[in-house]
Amino acid sequence: MTLSIHTYLKSLTIGLFIFTLVSCGDTPEPEPTEGGASISFVHPEDGSTIEGNSVILRLDASGIEIVPAGTMQSGTGHHHFAVDADLPPVGAPIPTVEGTYIHLGQAQTEYELTGLASGEHVVIAVVGDGVHIPVEPWVVDTVRFVVP
Repeated sequence: MTLSIHTYLKSLTIGLFIFTLVSCGDTPEPEPTEGGASISFVHPEDGSTIEGNSVILRLDASGIEIVPAGTMQSGTGHHHFAVDADLPPVGAPIPTVEGTYIHLGQAQTEYELTGLASGEHVVIAVVGDGVHIPVEPWVVDTVRFVVP
């Protein structure tokens, strides 16, 4: 059986991520950057009530250029969302789990999150580099909302 380099690297990344989670235990979430680069949720408003089971997540970025995934240039990155989930430990790649970890790899600044269950939800936005590792210092924002 022959593995493509893409499949090999993806498997290696997933394996390293799992190893990091198991060996490191709970890792405190990094604090957002003060000064310099930042992102913020434009929509929805923090603490809002969302009607229906979908919401448009819209971000604004400052001090960092949002570019497609794969771009490895200082001062750039692309958006990711962690939906009702924690961020990975510092230095670990953001995992790919459908509906939980969302990669906006085409330099998008908004995403329609669908299929939301009733209840409280927390979405963390984080900027990752070209290989999906959060940029340092971390550029993050969090929004909380309720689906009745």
